[in-house]
Amino acid sequence: MRSTPCAGPRADRFSEMAFHRLPLAVLAAAALVGGVAGGGWSERVAPLPWLVSLGLVGLPHGAADFAISRRAWRGWPLAGLWLAYGAIVATVAAAFMAAPLPVVALFAILSCWHFGMAHLDADDPAAVWPLRAVGAVARGGLVLAVPLAAWPAETARAVSDLVHLVTPHAAAEAWSLSPDAVGIAGFACAIATVMAVAVEGWLTIGRPGGGHRMVWLLLDLAVIGGLGWCVDPLFSVGLYFLVWHGWWQMEPLAESLTGSVPQSWAELGRAVIGIHAAALPLLVPTWGSIAAAWWLWSPDRSPRDLAILSIAAYLVVTPAHELLGDLLRVGSPAGLCRRHRLCDNPPRQGPSVFHTAP
Repeated sequence: MRSTPCAGPRADRFSEMAFHRLPLAVLAAAALVGGVAGGGWSERVAPLPWLVSLGLVGLPHGAADFAISRRAWRGWPLAGLWLAYGAIVATVAAAFMAAPLPVVALFAILSCWHFGMAHLDADDPAAVWPLRAVGAVARGGLVLAVPLAAWPAETARAVSDLVHLVTPHAAAEAWSLSPDAVGIAGFACAIATVMAVAVEGWLTIGRPGGGHRMVWLLLDLAVIGGLGWCVDPLFSVGLYFLVWHGWWQMEPLAESLTGSVPQSWAELGRAVIGIHAAALPLLVPTWGSIAAAWWLWSPDRSPRDLAILSIAAYLVVTPAHELLGDLLRVGSPAGLCRRHRLCDNPPRQGPSVFHTAP
């Protein structure tokens, strides 16, 4: 279960419902429909979560970086941060154009790490290194491992579409991806995830609240893994990104930008509108760039191509976005985010094995 430090019982209950149980139910429902009806329907609607994410929750949660950094730093430190941010984005874009397939592989690894860190921040914001890394791998690995292992041909097709949309045809032909290689990568990632979950379970079981923590973690992972197994990979990862990862970020962003944790749907609605408004300085040029690329590079301007190009945008900006998140985890001058300000009270689910070395 999630912990909401410094928030109070009412916010804890609302947080658990709005940011954990409801998203989990949506992912579980999609997995159930896929398991019963097959994956054909999900292939037809696969671009939909990515298209929604362009305007709601998904892309805006990353585009709020400018607003968050302005509240954390001032003057030359802020200018230096944004020069570094822009340099990283430009470097990744250049590397992607020069060697798309290796960069996509690195992006997949970083995405698992990024998803896992965000999940761990919601579960246990006080986690410490190096056990923090175990928790991140345990939570983020299955998001891509299962789709890669269960849908290797479809995943290879999505990667091929990505490479061909942004790379000249002659150069793109030099970068081919075998479904067999995709499947092997998926199984390797799944093994690493299972090992991390086993380590966390071994360290957690037997401690106060440890069994409760592991039941919720295993339930989360069962739903995430089931979704990846039952539906098209483009749909499963897109739905996870929208409903789980992006939506979860609304809570810490709301507190960072408003100073309070939402305790009702009305408060959350106002906070989400505020987050999207604060994201506009980065959101608008990103929309323009994606729209221009779609208009110029998509032969038939299909929804799938637009979804694939949105993934290209995430590939380019995620390293800089993750670096900013790391700097905030180290601590901003104002102690900005909820996950950086911990009360003396333990999390609701009991003491975490990640707080201290075993």
